[in-house]
Amino acid sequence: MKRPEKEPSLIRGSIATPSLVAGIMNAKYVNGMPLARQEREFARYDLDLSTKTMANWIINCADRYLKPLYQLMKEELLESRYIHCDESRIQVLGEPDQKGTPQNWMWVYLTDESSGSPQMVLFDYERTRAGYHPVNFLRDGFHGYLTCDGYQAYHSLGEGIIVSGCLTHARRRFDAALTALKKDFTKEQLKETVAYQAMSRIGILYKIEEMIHDKTPEEKYEERQKQSRPVMDALFEWLRTMEDSVDRSSLIGDAILYTLNQEVYLRRYLEDGHLSIDNNSAERALKNFAVGRCNWLFAKSVRGADASALVYSITEMALLNYLKPYAYLTYILDELRKMGAFPKEEELKKLLPWSEDLPEYCRTKLKK
Repeated sequence: MKRPEKEPSLIRGSIATPSLVAGIMNAKYVNGMPLARQEREFARYDLDLSTKTMANWIINCADRYLKPLYQLMKEELLESRYIHCDESRIQVLGEPDQKGTPQNWMWVYLTDESSGSPQMVLFDYERTRAGYHPVNFLRDGFHGYLTCDGYQAYHSLGEGIIVSGCLTHARRRFDAALTALKKDFTKEQLKETVAYQAMSRIGILYKIEEMIHDKTPEEKYEERQKQSRPVMDALFEWLRTMEDSVDRSSLIGDAILYTLNQEVYLRRYLEDGHLSIDNNSAERALKNFAVGRCNWLFAKSVRGADASALVYSITEMALLNYLKPYAYLTYILDELRKMGAFPKEEELKKLLPWSEDLPEYCRTKLKK
């Protein structure tokens, strides 16, 4: 008699399977469905799966299976010369020595379609918004351009990191000033305001980016020198004429001074055709996280927040690379389960979202 080898379980002593855990992760992190709501849905079909059980499955699988893949992705990200960074609030109840309802932070780092690198997005949970968090994350080898908003912490990341600004953040300030005037001004009067004219000038820069979107980085650089640089020069020369006379406490004063203070960083995208005019890619990467946060409200533990960072990284990267998140999660959990405790790097590389070795059923023709 021959006894077939028993396949290792996903979680020892548990009924959890790759497809079941992948379904729970997909529901929460892609579709924003809290675990408590999933528990009620399972109960309708006479399945007894508690919120605590599902949370433990996510934490265990993220730590055991997804973390090695995350580390490999991070190594790949740090080799890129062009990345984006942003951060968003998250409340973690289990943070030690915290009082009241403090806000913790989820940081996101990614490459965009113009970077010349694979499409990557990595989430990183940290207790605070302190500037040493991106320093620690990037210090393992990143050297290049970092596109971000005007948060001061990004401007002291050390040698080898060149900060590029976000023109969308400047535009929003002028838009806020214009919106405040709409109730008292006619359409013709609004066109004469500084806010309207500033937005029109910025709009020209975005129109140029729209026209050169499909060009190579080298062609983008040439077009920006011919078309965008004169517009940018004229914009800042015009803003400087109002710097001393503007009311600094007003909305338009805030917009003008913010834009002038960020001039060095806002101009930087003109230096290299790989760079983006704004940080919208990072904001889009945080969209699912922000929607989910409105539903599940908080994380109960630090381990839960860390696990969420890992799963969001995997699911958002799947979307960026036109994969079906549920199918991809099921596949990698099943493959990682078979690999055992110490998977080889060449085996892990076959599971990366941009790998050509992924099965066709993981791919989708639909864009994110």
